[in-house]
Amino acid sequence: MVKDLLKECMKKGFLLDKEMLLLFEGLSEDSGKEIVEVISELGLKERVITKKLFEENLSSIKGSLLKLKGGDLIDDFFTGMGYKVPGVSIEENIEAKKNLQNSKPNSKFKLLSAPAFIQRKIVVKDFIQHFRSRYNKLKGFLEKRDFDNLTSIRKIGHNRGKYTIIVSVMNKRITKNKNILLEIEDMTGTAMVLINNKNKELYKKGETVLNDDVVALEVMSSGSFLFANEIIYPEASISEKKKSKEDVWVAFTSDFHAGSKMFLEKNLLKFIKWLNGAEGDPSQKELAKKIKYLFVVGDLIDGISHYPGQEKDLNIKTARGQYKKVEEMLKLIRKDLEMIICPGNHDAVWVGEPQPLIGEKYAPDLHNMKNVTLVPNPTLVELEEEFKVLMYHGGSINFLIEEIPWIRTNHKHNSPTLVVKEMLKRRHLAPIHGLADYIPCEEDGLVIDNVPDIIVTGDQHRSEVSMMNNILLIASSCWQSITPFEEKVGNNPEPCRVPLFNLKTREIKVLDFSDSTEEIKETEVDKEEINLAIGEK
Repeated sequence: MVKDLLKECMKKGFLLDKEMLLLFEGLSEDSGKEIVEVISELGLKERVITKKLFEENLSSIKGSLLKLKGGDLIDDFFTGMGYKVPGVSIEENIEAKKNLQNSKPNSKFKLLSAPAFIQRKIVVKDFIQHFRSRYNKLKGFLEKRDFDNLTSIRKIGHNRGKYTIIVSVMNKRITKNKNILLEIEDMTGTAMVLINNKNKELYKKGETVLNDDVVALEVMSSGSFLFANEIIYPEASISEKKKSKEDVWVAFTSDFHAGSKMFLEKNLLKFIKWLNGAEGDPSQKELAKKIKYLFVVGDLIDGISHYPGQEKDLNIKTARGQYKKVEEMLKLIRKDLEMIICPGNHDAVWVGEPQPLIGEKYAPDLHNMKNVTLVPNPTLVELEEEFKVLMYHGGSINFLIEEIPWIRTNHKHNSPTLVVKEMLKRRHLAPIHGLADYIPCEEDGLVIDNVPDIIVTGDQHRSEVSMMNNILLIASSCWQSITPFEEKVGNNPEPCRVPLFNLKTREIKVLDFSDSTEEIKETEVDKEEINLAIGEK
């Protein structure tokens, strides 16, 4: 194939270097010729096509390749180049959705921010830039506290006295005397800080410090060592609980897992019938009419090959087939209800966060539904020109449960909003490097920069409502009965619960669609006792 490919290139007036030829070896002869044809039509002045040249013209080449028939060819080619390209880029999809929103003149839904990344090969400097961006953002939040004696590690040097430093935690360990020793760094250097176990309150804080946390430390310097007196996080908060002028309700759900044998299709249809005013008692039917927005926070499908032996748990064995089932069900929902949908780790997109929105390749009908807006994960949206809602599927939740001892021991997987509180405390959705898949970007898009009024998550398959610093925290339920894999990892799902929130009164209800009868169980959550309901830490 290589000789034929070289001949084809020579006919077009250019050559491929050795590195490029190696990449082409994984393609079929016809595919290779089609890609050579695309490169020849780009009008590049250079006569030798190198990998570096390819990267410099990535956007043009990608655009041309996307016009070719067969998305699998594009996937194979970009994978060979060291890229993961699930289809159309985030930037292109966001632009398409902006155009879609502009075509809805009466809509009071607006996309505020959706992290994007340039689809190219990731190198070490991308991680460096990513963590510098994170540190500088979080440092900026902490600097607003106006600390006394705020300085840097380098400036402390061998001086004695009390100082405040803003640092990233590189490592934490327990000494033989049962003290906590933190290895820290800022942009000027590194140091070691001791948290003495005799200071019980501070020691308790120190136990929850995680690697890569960005914190302010009030320290005492002895000239040769630093001793911690206080730990301050860049905690997120808002000054007031907003209320809308309109009597509008919002529903939150996630984790359909369509295609799974455990998919609770009848229960989901019951929920859809209720949304359409065809299910429930008279008061519940009246409530359904006031639902204006439905948030679907990822894992629409069960996906393929997400765990060993998954195939035996599937009754629809292709991603396209699973999305077709989702599309059929969502098309039943009344057209005046707006749906905002982000992906999760089981959807047919790249698992690394930020995740691109669900592509047209697998779910074409979702893209064509006028009352559906597809967004990446995570995404910040605005409702009714007032309420900011942060959608995050929750890929990091399981890892944080394992890393925070008091949650792991006392709550396990039963209180997902407790984990979200830890995210808010750190102002980051996945604070620990290496425990969750992420994509290093020029700016860390998982930093909670613009503080929302509501954070909604999925993934844990349990419905829960809580509050922190005037921020409403909602965990979505699921539409899948417990799987053998969930039993193995300790998940305790509570399917078919749907939290509802009134933007005007801030009333909160949870409807239970798990019963096979026509009855819909309803629980009203006391907004004054939200924190107590889950054992506020």
